[in-house]
Order: sequence, then structure tokens, then C-alpha cells
Amino acid sequence: METKTHTYVAIDVAKDDLQIQIGNHPYQMANNAKGYIQLYRQIRKLEEPLVVYEATGNYERKLMEYCFSKDIAQARINPALVRHFAGSEGIKAKNDPTDARMILRYAQQKHPQPMRPRPKHLVDLADLLDRRSHLSEQLTKEKNRQEKGNARISGSIERMIRFIKKETERVDADIQKLIRGNPILQEQAGIIESVKGAGKITAWTILAYLPEITELPRNKIVALAGLAPFDKDSAKQHKPRRIFGGRAKIRKCLYMTAMVAAVHNPVIKSYVDGLRARGKPYKSAMVAAMRKLLLHIQSQLKNPQPALDL
Repeated sequence: METKTHTYVAIDVAKDDLQIQIGNHPYQMANNAKGYIQLYRQIRKLEEPLVVYEATGNYERKLMEYCFSKDIAQARINPALVRHFAGSEGIKAKNDPTDARMILRYAQQKHPQPMRPRPKHLVDLADLLDRRSHLSEQLTKEKNRQEKGNARISGSIERMIRFIKKETERVDADIQKLIRGNPILQEQAGIIESVKGAGKITAWTILAYLPEITELPRNKIVALAGLAPFDKDSAKQHKPRRIFGGRAKIRKCLYMTAMVAAVHNPVIKSYVDGLRARGKPYKSAMVAAMRKLLLHIQSQLKNPQPALDL
């Protein structure tokens, strides 16, 4: 398949500014609506423009939404890849203009693929789940304070715990309302929840953070979830294979799902017990169970079958 030739627009995104590199020409614009309009005036002069930027903890979100609204092709790349690329080029300096040039050179050599816009209901679902995670983390902190705090502050802590629990219930209700309002999401959530060990949180997490599950082949979905073991061999040295990378939110959720399934799902329990009996460490067996569960869920979503033990 012939690769389309793009004119890359590299952007280093900061909270307030955009450092832009187009060819040999650097620009700096504000990371706001006015700056995006200035950027658009530059982009529309180009042939087959592709805006490329790093994931920056949501500072890039408004830029991403603007580009989608204007049908501007864009690619969001892992900042670790750009850092490793800069190291391979012998670049040790780090500042906004240098970062923008590195993003441009990375794009010119690696040819990142344009993203497709995500449906609004999936964006909203991910936002709600992110908020639920924030509340869960805060609840854990308050419970830890409750264990260590003295009587003088216990009332305040208890009030905060009640508030967080109530707010979590509201977020859960919003998530359930969103899913009920979308027949496809409702059907997919039901399929995932039918797998023993997978509950509503597993279903919500997969639907929000792994929307490609019905589109990509098995090996790519496993890698995307961070469950593909990689070799660490050299000459006669053979180290255990390990997983890394991928989408941490999916991996964390699947680990909890696998722990439940290893007790209550007869297929997964037998699988994990067999691995342990052959000398596999517990965590290795759990990763294998996570992989098995994910692939079964993918299969069920693609081709729903009558409920099985799994």
C-alpha cells in the first residue's frame, strides 16, 4: 500500500504555548482559541498537512478537538518514543524549540498514522471513568488518613468519605445512563459482563479505553493492552520474557478481573492452577489469564456466542 506523503506540522504542547516547527520555520502561538486560528492559517497553505504532537497529560486535548473540528489530519505520539529517538540522534538538550524539531524529525522518519476521531459517547465515557478513578484514589487516601488520624479530625475525614462515596454513586449513575442511551454500548457491556469474573467496571473500562478491540487482530490487541511478553535474550543468555508498555488503565483493570476469575471462573481457575503446577510464578500465571480473558472478550464482541463457562 502506497504511503501518503504528508507535510508534517510538529507541535510541542505546553500549558500556555504551542512551539511549532514546519520545515525549517519555527513559530510560537498561544495554546488557546486565538492561537489555533493562527495555526489554521498556516496549515491551510500546506499540501496534505499532518499535525503531530506528543501526549502531554491533556494539555493537547483542546488542540486535538480543534483539529478534528476543522478536518485537519493529526497524530498523537508517545513522548517516550520521541525521547528515545532524540537520544539515538545524540541530542541531549531539552527545550521547547528543540522538542518541536525532534517531533518533526521523528515524524519524517517514522511516518505516524493519522488518528480517527473518537465518537463523543466514548470520549464522555472515558471522562467519566477518569473522574471515577480520581474519586477512588481520593477515597483511598482519606481511609488511610482515618487509620492514622486522631479523634480531633476523624469527623472531618468521615464527612469527606461519605461525600466521595456519594459522588462516586452519581458518576456511576451517569455512566449507566450513558450506556443505556446507546444500544451498541449497552449490548457490548452486556457481553463483557457475561464473562465470569468480569463486572461492570471491566466492561466500562474496555469500552472506554480499548475501543479498537473489535477492529484489530489478536496480537495487536494484546500488545495494545500491554500484555505481550517481550524477549530479553542475548547470545546464550535467556531471561524470562516480560510485559511493558501498553495501556495501563486496561492492564490494571484486567489484573483485578483475572484475580476474581482465578477463583470463580472454572476455565480460568483450571488454567491458572495448571500454570502454577508447572512452576510458573503467580504473576506470570495472572498475566496469562489476563491475556486469555481479553482474547475471549474480543472473540465474544466480534462474534457473540451462547454463554459458556468462560
